[in-house]
Amino acid sequence: MFFQDYKTELITLPFIVGGIFIILSISFYFIELLNSNKVLYVSKNLLFWVSVGLLIYFAGKIPMRLARNYWYEIASYDALSITGSLLSIIMNICFIIGFIWSERRYLY
Repeated sequence: MFFQDYKTELITLPFIVGGIFIILSISFYFIELLNSNKVLYVSKNLLFWVSVGLLIYFAGKIPMRLARNYWYEIASYDALSITGSLLSIIMNICFIIGFIWSERRYLY
């Protein structure tokens, strides 16, 4: 809060810290999933698809957020905005796949 000018820059530091925590949490979830018997039925697990979507989104969005704030010589942000939109679409497609394929009575 004290190190960033919120009037001229995006809120980068909290976004990056939150994204790193989410990526670490997803990594711990994947490790737990690989060490259990649930790995055989991973395509039916809603939490797996949500985790995949969030991992793809934040793994791509964190470098984009840094590039958007700290590369002043970028003439246009068209490539960054298209990439950000594609990341959002991919994340939402993963969510949709998870909601369609997951079992209704699955215990998490």
